[in-house]
Amino acid sequence: MSDHDTVEAQEGLSRRDILVRGGLLTAGATLLGSPAAAFAAAGASEEAAAASSIKIAVVTHGDTGQFWSVFKKGVDQAAKDLKSRGVSVTQVYANNDVAKQVSGLNAAIGAGAKVIATSVPDASALKDPLTKASKKGIEIITVNSGLGSFDSLPTYMVHVGQTEDIAGQGAGKQFQKAGTKKLLLVIHEASNVGLTQRATGVKKILGGAKVKVLTIPNAKQDIPGTKAKVKAAFNADKSLDSFLGLDPDVTIPCLDSIPKGTKAGTFDVGGAIKEIQKGRMLFAIDQQQYLQGYLPVVFGMLYVTNLNTVGNGAPVLTGPGIINKANASRVAALAASGTR
Repeated sequence: MSDHDTVEAQEGLSRRDILVRGGLLTAGATLLGSPAAAFAAAGASEEAAAASSIKIAVVTHGDTGQFWSVFKKGVDQAAKDLKSRGVSVTQVYANNDVAKQVSGLNAAIGAGAKVIATSVPDASALKDPLTKASKKGIEIITVNSGLGSFDSLPTYMVHVGQTEDIAGQGAGKQFQKAGTKKLLLVIHEASNVGLTQRATGVKKILGGAKVKVLTIPNAKQDIPGTKAKVKAAFNADKSLDSFLGLDPDVTIPCLDSIPKGTKAGTFDVGGAIKEIQKGRMLFAIDQQQYLQGYLPVVFGMLYVTNLNTVGNGAPVLTGPGIINKANASRVAALAASGTR
């Protein structure tokens, strides 16, 4: 008997129970908003609760800005594609509110989700609800951030995302080719381990002495303040000749605050493509977040209906790729539809 089966046996469920009870329902729903609102429709009536459905919950720390709106497009498309196979999907975007993300996870557990796909910016904050979910036999997929955080849980399947350290090295190599002497790197979420891993990767290539890290908690919530802090950093250290933001919602506004001629790059795409085409930015690291939204829903459906698992202990990687002036126009057409 596997660890998964042991947990489910303790709860009075077998793999066969999950498969049979999963059933097929020819209706699906995608919900956005507060955790309570996201799950209200799924459990609004006894009839809905009794109906057989493959309930998949997507709960992230993200907002619905340039990055996460593309992620959501992937989730929405997967829910649409798999609706006829009985999949219903709920979504919660906590906007870096830990309490809201925890509430979303608990709501998913209470609503009878069979699969939870969640980002993990802070493992300690999400340990209790995800451990609870695993004990109830709920399959867990981590997305975007949290690689390795919960792979010891009995019902953990896989991580879907880019390897942040490797992606950081990719960014470092781009600046190395450009002849960077010293780089200012902005971390915009203080508790997000994925961002510190990106910074570590950059330092591996350029060397720690060539990278100045500026941590600005909740930088996206105060863009004028963030721009002022970035400008002050360049004024205080004239040896800085390059700038790297880890989110386009931070990077792009700051392009107006850095000295002319500064070599700039970003993680994630959004409006960065236009800046690359205009020559204001060298590159963007593309982690293809559409896949991070789409694939976990597919993996969840395949597990519930056919007990398929993926990864075999390794992550399913979505990139990273490099968008630069050579390929920006090709990606721009896809970005216009919201999928890149």
